[in-house]
Amino acid sequence: MKIREFSIIHYGPLPNTGKIKLHNFNLFWGKNEEGKTLTIDALVKLLLGRNIRDFEHIDRVEEDPEGYIIIEDDKGKEIKLSERENLTKFVDLTPSECCNIFIVRNSNLSIAHDITQESEFYTNITDRLTGLRTGEISEIKKNLREIGKITPTGVFRDIGDEKLKTRVENAKDLIKKIDSLDREIKEKRFDKLEEESVNLREEIERIEQEIKSLEDARKREKYEKGEKALNNLKESLEKLKGLEIYNEEDKQIWRDCEKEIKEYTGEKEETYTELKKIEEELDRISEKLCEAKRDFEVLDNRKRKVDDEIKPELKNYEMGVGKIKSDEIKNRFYIIVLIISAVPLSISILGLLINPLRIFYVLLAAFLVSTIIFAVLGFSFTQRKAHFGAVFERIKLTASKFEISAENSEEIYSNIQKFDEKHQTKQSELQKIEWEERNLREKIKKLRDETIPSIGNKIRNSEKKIDEIKRKSKEENIEEYVKKLELKQKLEKSIEEQKSILKSHFEENGKKLEENILYWEDEIGKLKGYKDEAKDIKYSEAKASELKEEKQKSKNKLGEINDRMVSLQKEMEEVQQKANKILRLEEEYLYCNTSVDLKVVKDNLQRFIDENENNKANVLENIKIFEEIESEEKEKISKLFGKESPISKYFNEITDGLYEEVTFNQEIGKIEVKRKDGVILEAEKLSGGAYDQLYFSIRLALGEKLLKGKRGFFIMDDPFIKADPDRLKKQVEMLKKISELGWQVIYFSAKKEIKDILEEDIRRRTINYMELQGILS
Repeated sequence: MKIREFSIIHYGPLPNTGKIKLHNFNLFWGKNEEGKTLTIDALVKLLLGRNIRDFEHIDRVEEDPEGYIIIEDDKGKEIKLSERENLTKFVDLTPSECCNIFIVRNSNLSIAHDITQESEFYTNITDRLTGLRTGEISEIKKNLREIGKITPTGVFRDIGDEKLKTRVENAKDLIKKIDSLDREIKEKRFDKLEEESVNLREEIERIEQEIKSLEDARKREKYEKGEKALNNLKESLEKLKGLEIYNEEDKQIWRDCEKEIKEYTGEKEETYTELKKIEEELDRISEKLCEAKRDFEVLDNRKRKVDDEIKPELKNYEMGVGKIKSDEIKNRFYIIVLIISAVPLSISILGLLINPLRIFYVLLAAFLVSTIIFAVLGFSFTQRKAHFGAVFERIKLTASKFEISAENSEEIYSNIQKFDEKHQTKQSELQKIEWEERNLREKIKKLRDETIPSIGNKIRNSEKKIDEIKRKSKEENIEEYVKKLELKQKLEKSIEEQKSILKSHFEENGKKLEENILYWEDEIGKLKGYKDEAKDIKYSEAKASELKEEKQKSKNKLGEINDRMVSLQKEMEEVQQKANKILRLEEEYLYCNTSVDLKVVKDNLQRFIDENENNKANVLENIKIFEEIESEEKEKISKLFGKESPISKYFNEITDGLYEEVTFNQEIGKIEVKRKDGVILEAEKLSGGAYDQLYFSIRLALGEKLLKGKRGFFIMDDPFIKADPDRLKKQVEMLKKISELGWQVIYFSAKKEIKDILEEDIRRRTINYMELQGILS
């Protein structure tokens, strides 16, 4: 079985290794902290999958590696290992064996992580190789010691609460004390006092029996009263079930609703009367409003015409008259100029007629133009004045149609003002009547839409409440409802009375009645056994007190006797306590009050001692048989160790004959070696180099055994780090020789010495040399 190829694609900070082909001897070299240990961890996880519980410190990287390993078996068949397929599925090896033999991690060649586990590992592997059952024998011996309750040394164990050793010893001591106490009783004649004590106890028992009979009578009476009260309570509760819906609140609601219906009905009739009066008033106001609207409409039409026809004309007239008044001064100027121009014009005309001189033509033309111009301007003013006179006449005519005519514009304006005031008054009167009508209509609407429906709703709500109560109670009138309610109240009163009786006799066990009924049923049920007890006895508190006094007197007498026997009773009580503590009887408690009781206690103690001693003897006899078998079986482990064993041969060869034999001491569970001078040393006392050589020899020999003579591989993490240069060279030569014999060596190292020793082989390529790539930063 060899590793032909592997690839680590991803594992923590390791780079992708790509495909790595392996030969018989493979050296992976790299400086410290370049991924040597992480690479080995990844290979272990790929080989074994999740079966790595025997490997320490292998979780430096929490994730599982991505990659594969290709294994070649002795027949040349290749098997690819990955996350799902691991080595233990294809070869008959356990993870523990892989860990302790074929894989050397952290430069440690020792077998098992802990020296205390080494013996167990050799025993297990020997059982596996030779068919031994030492583990089963050890388990049988352990079970036998458990049965006998003894320690490995064969004595009773003293663990936890069991304390068997102490209890057996205490039982023997207590028997001696009982024998001594028995002699003392006979010597001091305590038997007479015991007889009188017995008689008093019998008297006390008789009195207690009478007290018990009285108590039975009390419990019977309590049962009878409780049963009667409980039956009455249940009967009342059953009758009450149909009356649960009846209550004071609904009764009062019914009555209140009937009263409200009566009141609301009267209120509704009053509202209808009020509505009728308001409707009559509305009719009157509506007629008045129609008349006012007609009058106002006529007046309003006249006002619109006055506003549209008279006011604009009057305004224009006023503006024109004002303009004419302002132009009168100009007109007077025009007339004066006209007169002045007309005189020279007349003179010029006369002069021209007399003597047609040129100057008269010039003066004629000049004054003629001036006269014409000012004559036209004067005529224009007169014409405009006449126009506005005609306008005013038209205004007067129009105003007369609306009864506001006057002789001048001021009077017309005054009449228009009066007309506007009359219009305003009529409009206010109309608005007032409209407001009154609107107010009446709103009142009518409110009465119809709100007040009357509201009263109707109130009546219906009250009727609905009554109908709901009727529906629930199925009663048609309040008188029947009141009768049922009174019956309910009577039943509730009865229930409270029965509850009071039951509470006084049995108390309560909860807040809910259902819980208490169950509790009372249970308590009364507990007393049912007294139903027929002491029927001829009537409980009397006085009689009970009298009997208690008699009992106390007898107990006092018994106490006096006990005082005389106090020292003896104390010793007997001590015996009683110790005996019960030792015996721990489950079925009964042993009492020790008399000499007869003392003998019973002694017999039980002796039986306890005999049973355990016999049990121990039988168990020890059986253990002896199995120890003989185990001794014979364990001798077979010498097949792995001893002078002629492969382990001794390998170790002798590696150490150049310095050590001639390797043995395994079964008594101390440790490996020992014998030097050629005869000195025997434990493995732990060897030098570092010799220690590594010893355990590598063990790995080789056990590997051959487990693989049934076939060859496998070793994954090594600087296994010879403690060796000096000369011994290191020999150990490397040994590895080369092992490789030549068919074993595959996969050697990881950070030591330059290893590289130097194998330099020639690396150059000749007789070994497969690879340098580690380091880790990703």
